Order: sequence, then structure tokens, then C-alpha cells
Amino acid sequence: MPSKVRHIKFYKYFKEWVDTYKVGQVRPVTLNKYYLVEKRLKELVPDLDLGDMTRADVQRLINEYGKTHEYPTVLDFLHHIQAPLRDAVYEGWIAKDPTYKVHATSQVKHKETRFKYLESDQVSKLVKVLEKDDSPEALMFLFDLKTGLRFAEIFGLTPKDIDLKNLTLYVNKTWNYKEKTGEFQPTKNKYSNRVITIDWQTANILQRMMQGYSENEPFWLNKLQSKNGRIYNSTLNQKLTKFCKEADVPRISIHGLRHTHASLLISAGVSIQSVAKRLGHGNTETTQRVYIHLLDDLQERDNNKMMTILTGLGA
Repeated sequence: MPSKVRHIKFYKYFKEWVDTYKVGQVRPVTLNKYYLVEKRLKELVPDLDLGDMTRADVQRLINEYGKTHEYPTVLDFLHHIQAPLRDAVYEGWIAKDPTYKVHATSQVKHKETRFKYLESDQVSKLVKVLEKDDSPEALMFLFDLKTGLRFAEIFGLTPKDIDLKNLTLYVNKTWNYKEKTGEFQPTKNKYSNRVITIDWQTANILQRMMQGYSENEPFWLNKLQSKNGRIYNSTLNQKLTKFCKEADVPRISIHGLRHTHASLLISAGVSIQSVAKRLGHGNTETTQRVYIHLLDDLQERDNNKMMTILTGLGA
């Protein structure tokens, strides 16, 4: 047993951890997710004590949560409680990580309405359709396929953030498109502030879209709003669905373009560290978790390469 076991209700410890490590470090929308988790912990396990927690306790909690939530939501819930508990182990308040080998479970059938990402041949078909359309929406979708930016990050870009000479762009803010007035706000976390290299085709798109805007104007947002009025994520997803249908590929969301971007890079052999940095992930664990299926494929490919090399040694 650790020398300084801490006895506190788990939901209270969780809120204390969020107040200490997340307030001021993440965006309000992300912070609200943590507080929703804290609320659910209070409802589901009001008497669970941090110092007495076992793996069985956590698995029962996850199983209970999974009775009314789909698997992806349960997995997200599990990820939210893992970091605080691992910190408790580090502090010596509990002896072992009670989330070790705990699995997300769900009794609710997941209804997948959109694919998470496109395969390379499907991307080629979609790109042909987008290039033919030449509308601001089509150009934005092409841009996202090329950069993997989050939706709010695209709207937060200003001409000042673009360096066409060196083919780079700087992601340092987002746009709060969910509010009617809208405003610039910080990126999702400090790791999301990053410099991204672009190709000349992407530079050409940016040059066209920035034309006529001052250095501090969110040009993507203004370009789309001047045509459509207030922009909603759902509106653009509907437009993207039409393009996918025309290209005869599975429909994906705008966030799916980001997944597709990352998937193409990983499948091409780009290191997980480089992909994580480009996506703005705080660590490679997040990237590995999201794209584990592709990493498994690459490992199998590497295993085949190794066997070919080793077999050749005896020839």
C-alpha cells in the first residue's frame, strides 16, 4: 500500500483534478466535457472512495455507463478518468492504476451514419469532384484534406498566419463559430499551436481565398459567410455529403477530412510523432489510439519486410 493513501470521494477528486490541471489550459467547450463527466461520476458512484478503488470498481462503473451510451462515448468517458487516476498513482495516493486493462463496454448499438475516413482511391475520386466545382466550400474541403486542421482552426486563420514564401502556415487560434457573434479564441491546447508545411497547390488556394482581406481577418469564415450567411458545421457537412455522393464515395464529415489526412500520412509511412505534431495532439498516445488500426497494418507490413530481409541473409 502507498504511504499516504488519500480517502476522498472519487467524483470530488476528479473535480479537484480538473480545477487544478484543466481550468485555463483547455477551451471552455472541452472543460465542460470534464464537468459533465464529474456529474455522471457523482450520479453513478457517489460513494466510491479514491483510496479504495480497484480495477473491478472501474470496470463496473464503465459497464454501468455503457448501459445507456454507445461504445465511442463510453471509450471517451474512460479516457477522461484515466489521467486523474494515473496522477493519483504518481502522487502515491493509490498503489496501482485501477484503469489498467479496463475495457469500454456498451449495450447500445452504435449507428454509424458517416465513415471516419476515406481510403486513398476514394480520396482521389473526391478530389476530382472538388477541383471541378471551384466553390469556396469545395476549396475549403480540399484545403482540409491537405492540412488536417480542425474546423474551428480553419476559421481562425488570418492572412497574417500564412507564409506563402516559405510554404507554411501558423495555427495559433480558433474561431468560436458556435456563438452568434463569434470571436477568436485559443486553440484546443498548447500543443495545438503549431507550424504546418503546405504544398504549392494549397498555397495557391490560400492566395485566392485571402485576396482582398486585411492581415487580421478570418478569411475562410468571411468568404463563406458573404455567400451563405452565418455558417454552421452541419451546413458544410451537408455540402460535403453532396460532393461525396457525386464522387460515389462514402459520406464523411468535415472532421472526417482531418482523419483522412492523417490516415493518408500514416499509411504512407510518415512517423506517428510527425503526424501527432501536425495534428496538434499533445502526445503520440492520442494519435496511436485513434489510428491503431492503421498502425497494426503498418506493423504487419514491416514484419513482412523484416522477414524478407532476414531470409535474404541466408541466400
